[in-house]
Amino acid sequence: MRTVVALLFAAMMGNVCAQQDPMYSMYMWNMLAIQPGYAGSADVLNATALSRIQWSAINGAPVTHSLSVHSPVNERTLGIGGNLVHDRIGRSTTTSAFADIAYRMVVTKKYRLALGLQAGVNLASIANTKVENTDPSDPTFQADISGRVCPNFGFGAYLWSSNSYLGISVPKLFKNYLGRFSNEGINERFFQEATHVFITAGYVLPLGTVKFKPSIMLRATEGAPLSADISANFFLYDKIVLGAAYRNGDSVTGILAVQATEQVRVGYAYDMGLSAVTRRANGAHELMISYNPVYNRERVRSPRYF
Repeated sequence: MRTVVALLFAAMMGNVCAQQDPMYSMYMWNMLAIQPGYAGSADVLNATALSRIQWSAINGAPVTHSLSVHSPVNERTLGIGGNLVHDRIGRSTTTSAFADIAYRMVVTKKYRLALGLQAGVNLASIANTKVENTDPSDPTFQADISGRVCPNFGFGAYLWSSNSYLGISVPKLFKNYLGRFSNEGINERFFQEATHVFITAGYVLPLGTVKFKPSIMLRATEGAPLSADISANFFLYDKIVLGAAYRNGDSVTGILAVQATEQVRVGYAYDMGLSAVTRRANGAHELMISYNPVYNRERVRSPRYF
């Protein structure tokens, strides 16, 4: 298992860009993490906390904690939000803080469109000296990186109605280098951030007392294959959500969420890996709690499904 983690970390340190931003199985209730245009779309103040432990049987495997808060500023035009993420994998940790603003407009009687911007910083630390490697003289591993601040910004467009949504976003546009070292007087750079493009879509289909919501998220990342998350969720009496998801070539997921009160929703997802490595790594566990501190009777009459 230590060999697996070392290989993963080595891949991150190389010049090839791959999947870097955290992945979420319950992204449909944590959309602000990938879509700035989502800010304020719930029409009430909302706070969502999510923790994800991936490959829990492997020492140094990814662990992610996030907190997002967003709210409309006025009824029609403006939404704001913020997102905090702490992500750890192997010997590297990244803490991100981003603020979001979305301008919302009425497109038709049914649909609204939001154009969102986000800006913030990533604070990165990498314990290079604690990585086991075959070449002790490799300058990449001669010094730790601590507290490197990397500013970034992104944008997104989000079209939605009461029962459907479609979005495209690029949360981070700058391709910062998180690591630097001096090699014979020449400053070398490594661990470059990759650009991620997200396309999301979903639709809620009423089936009597049950509502069926299929959704999809496409993720395009430099240096990595196109990834697709396809999910199907059933809402029972608007109180219980049972669902499943498939991430191409990676995992299948079971999802359970409960509307515990009119203001609180809690959820759990388990990813079962499909590859030989991920099957032995105990998959991934994800916990979510979403809270609307302001009681809103209109929201109770017309609950949101994303």
